[in-house]
Amino acid sequence: MSFSVQNEKTSKAGFFTVAGAVFWSFLGIRRRQDYESDAESISLKQVVIAGIIGGLIFVVGVVVLVNVIVVNIGTAN
Repeated sequence: MSFSVQNEKTSKAGFFTVAGAVFWSFLGIRRRQDYESDAESISLKQVVIAGIIGGLIFVVGVVVLVNVIVVNIGTAN
């Protein structure tokens, strides 16, 4: 029994494709067709890096929002 390895060039997904896939995955909204397309072009390394960056941006955004609200609570009359 022999296995043949195909040397197909898979196109690497760009920054915005990976960012969009991670964003929609954060929201939990993903079409099956989009998922399958992303699975072919996005590597695991790209997803992990984009997920970490997206998570950090989310956490920093929440912290900043809470700080702005807390600071402005004392000034509201």
